[in-house]
Amino acid sequence: MPSAPPSKGLATVRGKNAYRTGWTLYFVGRGLQVFGLILVTRAVFMSSGSQLRAMVALTGVGVVFFVVGRLLARNDPEGRR
Repeated sequence: MPSAPPSKGLATVRGKNAYRTGWTLYFVGRGLQVFGLILVTRAVFMSSGSQLRAMVALTGVGVVFFVVGRLLARNDPEGRR
């Protein structure tokens, strides 16, 4: 008597969740990168000579956002390189 094929229902759900999680991390990372670039650009163009410390602080915060975003978005969710 032939046996029924094994159920792949749970594995499919895990695969879809992993796929969705990968894309979510990718887009959150890209968003953080854009936000970091906006902060750095704002720090450079909106500061005057008397506010050097504020410019350096805002630039540092922008770089931190960019680096964290880069670390999150470095893996391609589809596995392409």
